[in-house]
Amino acid sequence: MTFHVGDVVQLRYGGGPSMRVEKTVTSNGNEWVTCIWGANNECHNYFAAEMLQKMEARGEPRGTGFMARLWDSLTSWLRT
Repeated sequence: MTFHVGDVVQLRYGGGPSMRVEKTVTSNGNEWVTCIWGANNECHNYFAAEMLQKMEARGEPRGTGFMARLWDSLTSWLRT
């Protein structure tokens, strides 16, 4: 899957926060995606493209399952 700068993505397995694609790189046939997230975009990391999925249009309801609740509790300090 090809991602573009500005795409909004989320981890394919386990959910997590909505992240914005900042950069994409292809190396040895593998696509790597650098993402940013957080209140002031203070968090960033890179992921293999197959670990990510594009988010649906803004305003879509977020998952409420166990992983979404766990992620919210683990990252609640970022929103303070």
